[in-house]
Amino acid sequence: MINDVPWRRLALVPVAAVLAAGSLSACRSGNTPAAVAASASASAAPPVELVAPSLPRPSAGAPTSDFQAWVGQEVRAAMKVQTEGLLSGDFDKFAGAAEPGNKALRAELQRRFRTLRALHVTRFDQRIDRQPLVRAKKGTWQVVHVAQQCFVEADCAIDEAVFDSIWAETPAGLRLTGFQPHDRKSSCLRCASYASRPYSQPWETTELIAQVGARTLVAVPPRYRSRLADLSRRAEKAAAVADRYRIGDTPVDRYRIYVADDASWRRWFGGYPGSWVAGVAFPTGPNRIEVEVRESDLTAGFSDELLTHELAHVSTLRNDTYYGQDDVWFLVEGMAEYVEHLRSGTGGYRNRSALNRLLRQRTLRSVSVEPPADNASLLDAQGRYAVGYYTVTYLSQRYGKAKMLQFFQQAVQYGIGLDGASTTAFGKPWASVDKECAAYIRKL
Repeated sequence: MINDVPWRRLALVPVAAVLAAGSLSACRSGNTPAAVAASASASAAPPVELVAPSLPRPSAGAPTSDFQAWVGQEVRAAMKVQTEGLLSGDFDKFAGAAEPGNKALRAELQRRFRTLRALHVTRFDQRIDRQPLVRAKKGTWQVVHVAQQCFVEADCAIDEAVFDSIWAETPAGLRLTGFQPHDRKSSCLRCASYASRPYSQPWETTELIAQVGARTLVAVPPRYRSRLADLSRRAEKAAAVADRYRIGDTPVDRYRIYVADDASWRRWFGGYPGSWVAGVAFPTGPNRIEVEVRESDLTAGFSDELLTHELAHVSTLRNDTYYGQDDVWFLVEGMAEYVEHLRSGTGGYRNRSALNRLLRQRTLRSVSVEPPADNASLLDAQGRYAVGYYTVTYLSQRYGKAKMLQFFQQAVQYGIGLDGASTTAFGKPWASVDKECAAYIRKL
């Protein structure tokens, strides 16, 4: 599935994939064209910070604007040192701005340091979004951080985190006193990868350990340490299948998979994705989609399906400029189902019975079905996914793989509309092709 709110027209929108038994996989997609156009390169440099002359600490009674300028200066300097400590593996340097004696803050800094190092961080560029905000307690400030990070590779597609830090004026200078999640309703003015709707990166809230494969990075909470090697092996197999259906100009630099426990499932990225969802592919930039899967759904019989489905979203959607609209939802999920079903040793399509149920409930005149509601039943979601799967299957069989992929890219990635994409790829309007697909599915 693709994810923030299942397929509503926002700067971030979700997409999902249906599970075999119990839940489904979800993907979230959707940067608006304007948001993506401003940051189309794979790894844009962060906006240049204008360096002002060193400002002295304002005297008591100075205007708030003077204090804001000084706080911003001090926080930027602390950010620079913190990043240097993180990348060099020097925790004392990383935590140098922390308030002395604040045990809770030191524990949180240790967790962040361990987790980012475990994820093989290679880049952590930080900057401030907006002016520092005055808090109710005198002499305390709230600062919005925007951090661009890369893991494993020295350079990567844009990936950002947005979070808040709290600072206090002390006789020794400005000191860090804590962190808090950024308000998801507040837009990000200086973000390069999206126009609004900040989200929570897994490392912001959860201790993680990780294993690096040839094509993947798999991260799990320490309690699932014993599963890490097996999940990494399965992720590598899924990546090999997803790589065969790359749609876009460049290969995926690396598939990153985060395994969530129940608590993390409700707070990572866009939050709780829905009752029928088992996995989420969440766009964090125009060329970056992160995968989150729920540990309890990574069963022996479903892990390979779930991982392949989500990684297929990454390989087919990462270069988008427009996907995330309801009118192409069936294509996005249908493509992931189609790629997932190409795994070796796969039998008959698992959601066939759910499709039969859907066809008994309605006469399918168009394959442009709407996405499931957040509280939809599993069978309802599976039936809708099946419509997408059989649509992509029909298009590939009837018109050939190349034309099917061309149609998908133009309708989903380029956003030219179903009719324009159909006319270009198949030489006929979408209304005609839609009827063909629906007729094919009704006869199954």
